[in-house]
Amino acid sequence: MRLPTRAGAALIVALAGGAVTAAAAQVRVAIVSKGDVGHYAGMCDGGTGTDSLAGTLDLRGLDDDGHAFYEGRLSRVTEVEACGTRPAPTEDQVKMCLASLSGRAPMRVTIEVYEDDRGAWVKSEPVTPLPSEPVKKEIRGCPEPGEYLQAYPADGWMSGLGVESVPSGPLGAGTYTTGNVTLTVY
Repeated sequence: MRLPTRAGAALIVALAGGAVTAAAAQVRVAIVSKGDVGHYAGMCDGGTGTDSLAGTLDLRGLDDDGHAFYEGRLSRVTEVEACGTRPAPTEDQVKMCLASLSGRAPMRVTIEVYEDDRGAWVKSEPVTPLPSEPVKKEIRGCPEPGEYLQAYPADGWMSGLGVESVPSGPLGAGTYTTGNVTLTVY
C-alpha cells in the first residue's frame, strides 16, 4: 500500500503486517562523502575532500513491505581536489598538479529505501536556485584537473550513492555508513 504525504502533515500512519507504525512525513538529513571523493577518486593518492547534501526531505511514499521514497531540495556544499598533469618543463614531460573546487548549490534529492533491509539509494540533480540560496563555484589550481571540475554542480558526484546499512521502512534517527558515505537522519 503506497501512502502519499499531504502538505502540512506531521505524521503518516501505516499498517505494516498488522501493526500500526508511525513515520515522520519529513526528516532532516545530512549525506556526507569524505576523503578521496568524486569521479576522480584515487587519482590524488589519498586526496582529501568533502561533498555533502543537507536539509529536509518529505516522505512521498511508504509501502507495507518497507519500501520508502523521500524527496526534497537540499543544499550541497563541496570542497574537493582533482589531480592531473601539467607540462614540466615541456609538454612531453609532465608533472602532477592539483586543482580544488569550493562550491555550493541547491539540489533536488531523492532517497529510496528498499524493502528487505537492502539499504538506500541517493540520487541528486541541480535545480534553479532560489534568491535565498547561495550558489558558488570557485576553481583554483592548475588547468587540466580544473577542467574536470567545471561540470559542478551537474557532475553527478552526489548521485547514485548507495548506503547499504539503512534498514527498510521509514528513515529513523541515526547514522548509517557505507564506505566513505554517511547518511545522518536527525
